[in-house]
Amino acid sequence: MSHQDFSGDYTYNFVRLDPEWNNSLKTGISSLVIGLTCTYSGTDSYGCECIESQYVDGSTGFSPLITSDYLSGNIEEISNSYASGNNWWYSLKSSVSGRIDHPVTDTTFPFPESGNPVPHPPED
Repeated sequence: MSHQDFSGDYTYNFVRLDPEWNNSLKTGISSLVIGLTCTYSGTDSYGCECIESQYVDGSTGFSPLITSDYLSGNIEEISNSYASGNNWWYSLKSSVSGRIDHPVTDTTFPFPESGNPVPHPPED
């Protein structure tokens, strides 16, 4: 089945915004780490409920330095411009879409009562 057979919603959230001062005197903001997640919630192409998520982050610099007040007042514009400039919207959605119909781990595999199998490496 192709990826076009699933139905759900993609949501995006900025989950990391870490500004850094240029020095211990805190005379200006020199950079900002921006982290974004994309989450798919819906059904896969087999009709099973599915939630998949991916995260990406990066750092942007400011020259000249900016003030904390400027950053606070323009955080939406700065974050969205950075994400757009790095093509995060497309790349995250594409990455999440590629994980929707993927193999899944058998979480019910019955381990022996004695615990994990004992390794038997070859003798030298």
